[in-house]
Amino acid sequence: MQLRQLRTYTDYWEERAEKVLSHFHYTSPDEISMSDICWRYGMTIMPFDSPFVEQSVDFESISHLESFSIPGSKARRGTIYLKENLGHIERKLLLAEEFCHLYAHNAPQLPIDIHDLAKLENQAKRMAAYLLMPSRFIKTIYDAAYDEAVLISDIADHFLVTEEFTQYRLELIFNRRVDAFVSHRGMLGTFEWFE
Repeated sequence: MQLRQLRTYTDYWEERAEKVLSHFHYTSPDEISMSDICWRYGMTIMPFDSPFVEQSVDFESISHLESFSIPGSKARRGTIYLKENLGHIERKLLLAEEFCHLYAHNAPQLPIDIHDLAKLENQAKRMAAYLLMPSRFIKTIYDAAYDEAVLISDIADHFLVTEEFTQYRLELIFNRRVDAFVSHRGMLGTFEWFE
C-alpha cells in the first residue's frame, strides 16, 4: 500500500515534455493549453475536412481517423488536422499526441508500415502523458491524498483528461494499474479495484 515504489528517474520522453513546458509558466494543470503550445512551436491547427487537407494526401484513405499531422519543411513545425465537433477533453488529448508527433518525429506517419507506426504512436502517447500530467502537478495529488482518498476520476477531473489517460500516466509511474490513492496511519498507498 505504500508509494515506496515511486519511479525516481526521468525517462527520455518526460525530459522532452519538460523541455517544452519550460517555456511556459503554468502553475496548475488546467492552465496547460495545447493550442498555445502548438502556436509557440509554429504548428498550425486545421479542421480535418477535405477542403483543408493538403492535396498530396488521399482524403478517402484517412477519413476514418480523428486526427493526423503533416510535418513542415522546418523541424518541429507542421500542420495538425483535427475532426470537428470533438469534446474539449478528446480534442486536448488528440492535439497533444499530434503535437508530440511533430515535435519528436517530424516524419510523415501515413506512408510507414504498421510496426513503425505503432512505435511512433506509443512514443507520442507517452510524451503527451508527461506533457498534460507533469510530475510536479501529480505530487499535489499525493499531498491531497493524505487528507482524504483521491479516486482516479478526481485525478482525471483535476487534469482535464480522461480516466483511461490518467491510468496510463499513473502506470508510467507505478508499473501497474492505479484506481485511487489513500492514506492509512500516515502512510500513502495505491488501490486497484477488482473488476
